[in-house]
Amino acid sequence: MDTKVQNIVLKSITALIIFLGVLFTVWVMGDDNPAEMSYEQQEQWAIKEAKDLELNKELTSSELNQHITQRTAEIAEEKSRTLWGDVSLVIGFTNTILILAVIIVLGGFVYLAIIDRQKALRILAGIGIFALLMVIVYISSSSDVPAEMINSEVGLLDEEKIHTPENWKIASAAINATGILIFVALIGWIGGTVVKYFR
Repeated sequence: MDTKVQNIVLKSITALIIFLGVLFTVWVMGDDNPAEMSYEQQEQWAIKEAKDLELNKELTSSELNQHITQRTAEIAEEKSRTLWGDVSLVIGFTNTILILAVIIVLGGFVYLAIIDRQKALRILAGIGIFALLMVIVYISSSSDVPAEMINSEVGLLDEEKIHTPENWKIASAAINATGILIFVALIGWIGGTVVKYFR
């Protein structure tokens, strides 16, 4: 494979990673997060649903209020699970990209070590910097689970809970890492094009 084809393939892969990363991030950011909303804001979901179903014609005032209270809690739980499912998708995407990156880099490193030891050492330094960056991202990511999400799982066994500090930290780290990887890939893509243009 000649250099021109390699550049086209690498740019295509980079563009695909950026597109998917942005898509998944926007998808997650577009989800309603009950943990960041007041009860009154959450209640609007149930009120809108009741209006759409015209429950005021079927239920008494007290029954309607009780229904809205119950549905507010149920809808908030549904939206929390939807959000967590989408966050899990981002985690999976980030893990896949990281695994592929590690495999490709290690494969390239082994090949390069055979033909050019000095370049291999420089790549090894780059791998170390990248690994350090990921460790910093993980350490700096929050593990504080919002109280609303903790309360939504009261009564569940420990193994049934999904909103644990460990899971929350991994989710936060994955989202942060995805953002950083998108930024780095975008800068590399633009930078490579600019450098090539001025050569």
